Amino acid sequence: MIKKSLRVLGVLVSTVLLAVCLTACQDESGEGGNINDGGSGGDPGTVSDSFVGKGPVTEWEVLTSEVMKLYRSGDYTQGVEVAKRALQVAQQNDGPDHPNVALSLSNLAELYEAQSEYDNAEPLFKRSLEILEKEYGQDNPFLVPTLLNMASLYNNIGREHEAKQMMERANNIQAKQ
Repeated sequence: MIKKSLRVLGVLVSTVLLAVCLTACQDESGEGGNINDGGSGGDPGTVSDSFVGKGPVTEWEVLTSEVMKLYRSGDYTQGVEVAKRALQVAQQNDGPDHPNVALSLSNLAELYEAQSEYDNAEPLFKRSLEILEKEYGQDNPFLVPTLLNMASLYNNIGREHEAKQMMERANNIQAKQ
């Protein structure tokens, strides 16, 4: 029961992080976009009409939206391929320490975890957390999704102590808000 709760919560929070990141992590020109979170009646995770008039939709945004669709549909193998491309695009366009890279790493890690490829997932989650800590600090709410995802991973592989530490840290950050 705990494992399932952690997984669902991590996925939901990651989706929220994506929407926030796409809005807040715009390039210097101010262009960016929104991913529809389902609130306007559209298909959750799809590129919405709100892009119209807000500048071009980036390749990274399109790829990330596709990753989310593939994850929700259970097509993890194809999701990994698209997530790798999204990561590559984020690294090339934004640099290795950008929040879009952190999100791409986390998305790829979630896909690996869904396939029980825990050894592939853990270093990606760790690197994502490292980038977010560097960008936003140790106690920023942007860290919560990655902390919860890491807690889920550690719980899945029997590392309950580390899972508890991640959960406590996420809870402490949320309590400060």
